[in-house]
Amino acid sequence: MVSTPKAPTPPDPTQTAAAQTGTNVDTAIANAALGHTNQVTPDGSLTYNVSGYTTMTDQNGKTYQLPTYTATQSYSPGNKAIYDQTQQTKLGLSRLANGQTQRITDLLGTNVDLSQENIDKYTNDHWVSGFNDTWDRNQASLDQKLADQGIKMGTPAYYNAMADFTKQKQSANDQYLGDMYSNAQNSILTQRNQPINEISALMSGSQISQPNYVNTPSTQLPTVDYSGLINENYNQKLGIYNQQQAASNAAMGGLFGLGSSLLGGWAMSDPRLKHDAEIIGYTDTGLPVYEYEYVWGGGRQVGVMADDVEAVMPEAVAIGPGGFKMVNYARVI
Repeated sequence: MVSTPKAPTPPDPTQTAAAQTGTNVDTAIANAALGHTNQVTPDGSLTYNVSGYTTMTDQNGKTYQLPTYTATQSYSPGNKAIYDQTQQTKLGLSRLANGQTQRITDLLGTNVDLSQENIDKYTNDHWVSGFNDTWDRNQASLDQKLADQGIKMGTPAYYNAMADFTKQKQSANDQYLGDMYSNAQNSILTQRNQPINEISALMSGSQISQPNYVNTPSTQLPTVDYSGLINENYNQKLGIYNQQQAASNAAMGGLFGLGSSLLGGWAMSDPRLKHDAEIIGYTDTGLPVYEYEYVWGGGRQVGVMADDVEAVMPEAVAIGPGGFKMVNYARVI
């Protein structure tokens, strides 16, 4: 019989997956290294450095060491000087605001007095004297006017004029106090809030500015389809195996057909009667199987050579007509 070709071993899915994971990890590490591009600008620089490693374990238990990076941003010398001065200023404002915290505590611990009594007091303390001065001047002007008109004090005309003036002054006073009530409220609240606003402004000026990071351009390497390459290689070997198997089947079929078609299984097999012989396989006993053509034609044939058979199985070889060797294919097969 013609020996059967050996089929290729299918790839191990676990090993293939592990190899693909390793390829992916290597590609990811390379992409990370390519993406961490150091940058230098007139305002400063941005640099990346490997600062450590982190361990990753895949589903198969294999571990990988993945590098971790630290990005460091540095100002240019001019910007660094400005930054230091700005920080000193903010620090001074912060300390000043901190020193005023007791003042804020005292203010917030005291209730705002918006009572009628306090509003009246505030109005009297700040605006009534000005109102009275104005009307005192008005009264002096009226006295002079009456005197110029010959109206003397104590006369009915004088008393009538003074009565009208008093009514006007009282009406103006009532309106003035009504207008000043709202102003007094706002003024009292402003006096209370002004120190708080000042301290808040100092505190807001002490906030630290956050650095602005530059976007890093990314470069991506394509991941090698390692599992695809393995499967493709297997498919190629499988295709070769199928071709060999087909040839083996054809050779075996030719031998069986030849052995069954001849009387007693004997056939002329002398090498002198064949040409263009080519080995296409082997029998189970190790005999070469050839594809050849007889000297008298008839197309390509499949069979063994008498000399090969005679060396291992002489009883299967005999001398035929013309002194040419014959092989008993029934014995050989």
